[in-house]
Amino acid sequence: MTEKLRVICYQDHGIWLAQGLEHDICVQADTLDDLYGRFEVAARLECKDGKLDHLPEAPEYYHRMWDRQSGSFSPQGASDLYEVALAA
Repeated sequence: MTEKLRVICYQDHGIWLAQGLEHDICVQADTLDDLYGRFEVAARLECKDGKLDHLPEAPEYYHRMWDRQSGSFSPQGASDLYEVALAA
């Protein structure tokens, strides 16, 4: 996986969710740090021959969330493969 993926993180009913934009991958966790780790694992598991091309883009709703983001999030030990933002 060589492309940089945008990931929007948001909270819904006390649970954190992370949604990939270029590829429709979504995970949930109780904390932001756990959320990031789960997203990394899910993205690696979805890779076929090192690529995610078989996955469609996320629905437009999540792209609009990205446009209204309230800030970025950079977890400890974050990979440069992801650009992570918090939803407004």
